[in-house]
Amino acid sequence: MARKVFAVLGLVAVAAVLADLYVQSQVYYPIVRLELPDDLQITALLPETAERKACGEANDRFVAPFKLCKECRIAAARCERELSGLELAMRQRGNVPHPMVVAQEVRIAVMGPAKAAQAGCQIIAADMVARGLRTAACVPAHPEAQPKS
Repeated sequence: MARKVFAVLGLVAVAAVLADLYVQSQVYYPIVRLELPDDLQITALLPETAERKACGEANDRFVAPFKLCKECRIAAARCERELSGLELAMRQRGNVPHPMVVAQEVRIAVMGPAKAAQAGCQIIAADMVARGLRTAACVPAHPEAQPKS
């Protein structure tokens, strides 16, 4: 009887260790979508986090200044375990059909009318550098990634 109890407790301990290792290996990607004035939208892919709570906090920090903007709307603030579509292309610095700010681990795609999106991208990159970020650059949209009309 005691042997069975120890065996079960041993299995529980092993399962707990494996579950803990699994949870520790998880990655969360903070993603924010905002609607801005002048028909502009941005999708921000923030640095990955190891905890769900830290991911939510990163999203909260990013959207906080936009809450002061009356014409801005937070369309989504979420934490994803896997990236796909636009966010995956942004992360891989692939062919993104929109101008994109590339700054350390942050990527911000700017969508809307082409000239306004490009100007907005350049303004965001310049503002990030002015605020102390070492580098931030606006990468133009990749024409081959443009959606078909």
